[in-house]
Amino acid sequence: MANILVKFVSQKVNKVRWQPGDLQGLHPSNVFVTGSWDNDENKICLWHLPKSTEKGKNVLNGDGISSFAKGHVDLDWVDKEPQLVCQENHKGDVTDLKFVNSETLLASSSAGTVQAYKLMHGAQKLHSIQQWQDLHRLQTRSCPCTCMAVSGTDITTAGEDGRLNVLRLDHKHPIRTIDEADSSTINALTYLKSHQVISVNSTGQMKIWDLRQPGSQPTRVFLLTGEKTALHCIDRHPTQAHLVAAGSQDSVLNFWDLRQEKFPVTLFDGHKGPIWEVKFHPTYSDHLFTCSEDGSVFHWNGSGSPLGSQHATGTGDAIYPSLGLGGLPSKPSVSSPTSPWLNNDQVDISHVLPSNIMPVNSIDVEGDKLVCGTDGEAVFVVNGLGLR
Repeated sequence: MANILVKFVSQKVNKVRWQPGDLQGLHPSNVFVTGSWDNDENKICLWHLPKSTEKGKNVLNGDGISSFAKGHVDLDWVDKEPQLVCQENHKGDVTDLKFVNSETLLASSSAGTVQAYKLMHGAQKLHSIQQWQDLHRLQTRSCPCTCMAVSGTDITTAGEDGRLNVLRLDHKHPIRTIDEADSSTINALTYLKSHQVISVNSTGQMKIWDLRQPGSQPTRVFLLTGEKTALHCIDRHPTQAHLVAAGSQDSVLNFWDLRQEKFPVTLFDGHKGPIWEVKFHPTYSDHLFTCSEDGSVFHWNGSGSPLGSQHATGTGDAIYPSLGLGGLPSKPSVSSPTSPWLNNDQVDISHVLPSNIMPVNSIDVEGDKLVCGTDGEAVFVVNGLGLR
């Protein structure tokens, strides 16, 4: 059973990110960062999650039973709340956080800038190593840099001005700018390949950009079925680059098969507010997580092993059947009939934070742990997700 830790941080949290673990997830990280918004003074904070510890010295006896040297069996594991390592003031709201590697962190701002930090080994400090100012502007004033995507040392940013900037860590200025990439706000980005990014915007469009090509036109454009509704977040399947998930203003989770479909292949309904972030698990790709304005965090399980013994409705840890959006087509793709994300009959949903009611703005998953940032000035860490 999952264990939920809560840390009250005295600031609204807009973004949370785990520091990347090592050995391709074999040693998951116990360090994460948070970025605040809508505060008089916003901050980027680095947190450490202490490992559960045992009181006393544990010894195995001849029967293989754990006991203390004093002769009694008393295992007392203590779950500790996240501990603040360091914090840095941040100009404007923190609109996105991305790790380039385990030591380099990027933060984007509502002031239109991106800041790069170095996590100094052995020192409790985030050291500023690079800043790109005025990346996004509307006429003569700065506007928010809304999102970033990272591939190696290349970074693509987007903003309310519909502009795309391509940055490189060792360059002080953008190596490429697409000024009129979009006529509306770009809300989220992710890389498909080292030279391709995919964006979603406030009019319900999803666009693929080949950063090697000149001009300001996308190579492909995808649309929502029905009315134009803002798309707020996007994530690419970790092993199948043609499979993309995006969350919308009207609480629908949309899946595209980029190889052949212009419209979403499957639609999932469950949240009751806008979906702010969607995250595939990086190693267990049949598991996906979403968070919403309505305070809910959902675990979407497509592994084929139900999370509970029966389907139910109501509150708490009940399992909800996946629902296609009423009145809109939802069909499996003939190209990948075995993918659970292309067949909504194979996916179960469970509540991760059943008692939370404040908006959850951001989530990130690493190993068997999920971290969530909320407008309730709290960070939740869910241990023991039980993925398989």
